[in-house]
Amino acid sequence: MRVIEPKELRKRPAKRKHRHLVRLFVMFVLAMAVLGGTYTAMAYNRALPSTSPELVAGAIPAQNISLPWPSYGQASIGAQGYGVLASSHDGLAVPIASVAKVMVALAVLRQNPIVPGQQGPLITISAHDVDLYQQAAAQGGSVVAVEEGEQISEYQAMQALILPSGNNMADTLAIWAFGSVDAYLTYSNNLAKSLGMASTHLADASGFSPETISTATDLVRLGGAALQNPVLAEIVAQQQADIPVAGTVYNTNFLLGQDGIIGIKTGNTSDAGGCYLFAAIRDVAPGQHITVVGSILGAPSLGVAMRDALPLLDAAYQGFGQITVVKSGQTIANYSLPWGTHVPAIAQKALTIFGWRGATYKPSIGLLPLQQPHSAGYEVGTIGVDSAAGRQTVPVVLSDTTSTPSGHWRIFH
Repeated sequence: MRVIEPKELRKRPAKRKHRHLVRLFVMFVLAMAVLGGTYTAMAYNRALPSTSPELVAGAIPAQNISLPWPSYGQASIGAQGYGVLASSHDGLAVPIASVAKVMVALAVLRQNPIVPGQQGPLITISAHDVDLYQQAAAQGGSVVAVEEGEQISEYQAMQALILPSGNNMADTLAIWAFGSVDAYLTYSNNLAKSLGMASTHLADASGFSPETISTATDLVRLGGAALQNPVLAEIVAQQQADIPVAGTVYNTNFLLGQDGIIGIKTGNTSDAGGCYLFAAIRDVAPGQHITVVGSILGAPSLGVAMRDALPLLDAAYQGFGQITVVKSGQTIANYSLPWGTHVPAIAQKALTIFGWRGATYKPSIGLLPLQQPHSAGYEVGTIGVDSAAGRQTVPVVLSDTTSTPSGHWRIFH
C-alpha cells in the first residue's frame, strides 16, 4: 500500500480546480457563440426599417392670362364647372339695375318649379298688378302691359320678366310666388348667401332701386346658377316671345346668337349705368364645350358694356387649353434608404388636363413607405389632380432597383 505524501495531497485539488475553470471557460465560449449566432441570425433576418418618401413635386403655378378689362366700373369672368376665373378688381357692391331680375326668376322657379316643355300654373292678373304696372311706367322704368283678369302662365310671366325686362312683372311674380315683395326679399337674400354672393343685397325685385347692389364677381355666380336651371336657361336665350295682352316682346340682349352668346340679362339705370350679365358657349377643343359667364357693371351705357363684353369673352376662351401637370419621368419624390441607397420615384407617364391656364393646380400625392428592396418600375403610389372633367391620376414608380443592405449593415444596425 502506497503512502501518499503530504505534498501530493496538496497538488491534486489544484489540478481539479484548473480543469473546472477550463470547463467553465469552454461553456462560456460556447454559450456566447450560441448567443452570438442567435443574435446574428435574428439581426440578419429581421424586418427592415420603413422609409418614407421626401416629396419633390409641388403646385403648378398659374399662367398669366391677359384679359382686356374695361377701364370703368368692374368686371368678372367665370365658367361653368370652373367657378369665378378672374376679376378686374374686388370692387365694392354697386347698383345692378335689371340684372336683379335674374334672381327673381331663379327664386320663383325654385319656389314653383316648371317642368321643361310645360307652361306651369296660370297667374290671374289682379287690379293690384295693374297698379304695379302703372306705378312702374310712371317711374320711367321698363314695363309689360297687363290687364285685370288676364291669365298668363308662369312661363310666359318669366318671358315678360326677362326679355323686355318688365319691372311690374318682377313685383307680380314676387307677390304671386311668396305672398309679398318683403317675403321675396327675405328668401332671395338668403338664396344669394347660399350661392356665395356675399356682397349682394336685394332691396327690391326689379333692380330699379339703387339700394339693390352686388358685385361683378357675385353676378358671375348668379349667372352660373341661372344656367343650371333648364327652364331659365331656355328663356334667357330667346330673342322674342308672344305673351297675352302685350303681344310680341323682344329681348333687350341684342347680342344673342353672336359669338356663341346664349344670355343672360341686361340692365341700365342712371344710378347703375350700363350693366351686362352675359354667357356664351363655344368649342375650344375637340370634345371641349366651355360655357363662359361674365359680367360688367358701371359702364357709361348699356351699349358700351355689351361692346366690351365681346373682347373679354374672346380672351377668356383663349385662356383655356391643355395643361401638363406632371411630365413623364418627372421626379415626384425621393426615397433615401437607411443603408445608403437613394432612389427617385417618378411619374410613369405624363398627367395632362384641360382647364383654365390662369389657375394654380396643386396635385395630390399618395405614396407608400418602402420596407424592402424593389426593382425598377415598382409602383409606390399615384399623383393626381382635380379638374372640371373629374379627378385624373397617373402611377408613380421607382426609377431604379433599390440595392439590398449588406450583411454587415443588417447585423450592426
